[in-house]
Amino acid sequence: MPIADARVERTAKAVVDKCKLLLASDAFAAWKGAETLRVGDLVVCNNSFLFREGRFTTKSAYYLGVRVKGEGDFELPPVVVTATGGINLQFKRFTPKELAGSEIATLEATLTQELPRLGSIVLSLVGRIADPEDAEVPILGVSGIDALRYSPGQPAPAKLSGGVISVGSLANLDVSWTAVQAAVSGAEDVKLDALGDKFEQAFRALQETAARPVDPTAISEDGPSILSEILQRMGEQALAYSAALQRYQSTPEDNEIYKELLRIAYNFADGARAFLGLMVGMCDLKPMLFWLTVFEQVELAHRFAKLPFSLVGKAKPSLERYRSVIAEARNQAFHDVFAFDHPFRVRLPGDALRSPELRLFREHAKRTDPALDFEDRRLVELLAALTRTPERAVPVGFWQGNEAVMTAVVDVVRALRQALVVVAA
Repeated sequence: MPIADARVERTAKAVVDKCKLLLASDAFAAWKGAETLRVGDLVVCNNSFLFREGRFTTKSAYYLGVRVKGEGDFELPPVVVTATGGINLQFKRFTPKELAGSEIATLEATLTQELPRLGSIVLSLVGRIADPEDAEVPILGVSGIDALRYSPGQPAPAKLSGGVISVGSLANLDVSWTAVQAAVSGAEDVKLDALGDKFEQAFRALQETAARPVDPTAISEDGPSILSEILQRMGEQALAYSAALQRYQSTPEDNEIYKELLRIAYNFADGARAFLGLMVGMCDLKPMLFWLTVFEQVELAHRFAKLPFSLVGKAKPSLERYRSVIAEARNQAFHDVFAFDHPFRVRLPGDALRSPELRLFREHAKRTDPALDFEDRRLVELLAALTRTPERAVPVGFWQGNEAVMTAVVDVVRALRQALVVVAA
């Protein structure tokens, strides 16, 4: 069997496996229970389950569909329907009559067409990350020092040789600066104050210069990659959140535990918004990536929908609303100096506005200046600048449901990594 055919077959099998999971999911069961399906109908799955705010890519016109064979029985592999008008429901039933004239292709034929279009850029996310390489940036204006170098293999945290300072790690500015001060302490021609003025800028520049190389042609199931590192970090945060949630539920009166819960949730929400935004765009441009992660994406939308009071949206969960709920709860907890429950209304006596003057028919260019002037107007402006932190009452059920959301996000990351490994092999 030619290599290209084997790749299509392997990818098609992976898509079918995801469809089997999707057809057995709670989300699909809930939809199916409210529908009347007949033999020959085609059930089409949406290709975007999150609210598409701020997206600069366009939804793909390709949708996966499964034919109804009998009650509770569907035909696999799925077919690919081209729907230029778009589908906004999670799942949509089409009768054979409604599909008349629609373009419907087999999964294998579509994959044969789409796999060569995948390209190598997207595979950089699963390409093997090599060991760090040496890098160097100049340091100007410091006597006796010419450059700052990153030497990841050197045992000493910092050393000075021939006018070049070498550091063995770029993880922490303060730790490196302490080591550098010790390394240059015996050099009489080096002015430590002058070096201190330049070091932070050079260190930050070196951090950007010392990029770790990625080989998009070296892809393996267990190799270190960008996605494997994202998966590890988000997985660690999800576990830390679960532990913090358990402690919070045991001692809900402990404000420090609550703040730790909010800190982890806020950091994760920021990362999830960035990653899922990337995921949506990638699935728009490379629709097979959606087919290979369809079950995990549907599960994520289902978890979002289970959050209480539709805080992030039911039909189309919003990443922006998800983040804002957590951000406002965090702001209220962390910035509690002015976290008053209500605004204040001061009933001023009649003589409070002394020497009032109303200016009418001002120049158009000065229309933003206050029309009403009075003796203490500047004082009023100072007081008006004081604001309170917005209060967002978030039920404990949200934090409990968020644990499942975070787990589902991690599952999406894992599914994308596996999908890219499958299509690249």
